[in-house]
Amino acid sequence: MDWYPRSRDEQIHLVETWLLVFTAKAALWGIPQNIITSLSAALTAAKEKLTVVKSGERTTASVVACNEVFKELETEARFLKKHYLLLPPLVLADLPALLLPLPDQIHTPIGTPTGQPVISVTYPGGPHVLKAHLAPLAGTEPPDSRGDYGFAVYKGVMPQGGATVEQAAGVRHYLMKEPLSGDELLHYRFTRRKMELVDFAAEESGMTAFFCARYENQKGGYGSWGPVASAVIP
Repeated sequence: MDWYPRSRDEQIHLVETWLLVFTAKAALWGIPQNIITSLSAALTAAKEKLTVVKSGERTTASVVACNEVFKELETEARFLKKHYLLLPPLVLADLPALLLPLPDQIHTPIGTPTGQPVISVTYPGGPHVLKAHLAPLAGTEPPDSRGDYGFAVYKGVMPQGGATVEQAAGVRHYLMKEPLSGDELLHYRFTRRKMELVDFAAEESGMTAFFCARYENQKGGYGSWGPVASAVIP
C-alpha cells in the first residue's frame, strides 16, 4: 500500500506532523533547512487553496488551482521521503511518529497491471477547461490493489484540420492527425484520482483534445491502453 494519504485533510495532517517532528529530528537525520522550508511553503499554499474550495467562493479556476498546489505538496513530500526518511538514519521506531507504515516483512510479488481504464470527458464550465473521468473499461477489472497502481494519462491537442509540421515539432507537440492509441500522445500525467480537471491554454479553445490512459504501478509497470477519448476545448 502507498504511504501517502489520498484524503487532502489527511495529506495536510501528515505534512504538519512531519514538520513538527523535524523541529527535533531534522539535524539528526541530515534534512537541509531549505528542504523543510520548501515543504512548509507547499503546505501553506495547499491549506489556503483548500479553504477557498471549501468556501462559498469555489469556482472552476479555484478547483484547478487547488489541484495544482496539492500535486506540488505531494511532490515535495515524496522527494523528502525518498531522499531523507530512509532506514538508516531513521530506525523503525521513528516511522509511527511520522505516520509512516512499518515495512512489510513478507514479500508478495505483484505483476504488471491488468485491465484497461476508460476516460469520459465532460464540460465543467469555464473557458478552456475539460474534466476527465477515469474508470475501469466495461467488462474489465482494475489491477490488484496491492500493486499501488494509478492512472497514466496521456493527452494531446489537434488544431482544426491538423497541425503543421512546425506546430507538431514545437513545445506543445500539436497533433497532425487523430491518434489511434496512447502511443501517439506525448503529454503524460500520473494520477490516482478518478477525476481530473485539465486546463488548456486560452489559444487552444476550439481545438480538439485527445486522452488515453493505462494503469501504472509503483514500479513503472504498465497495463494495456484503454480507448482514445476526445472533446473540443471550450
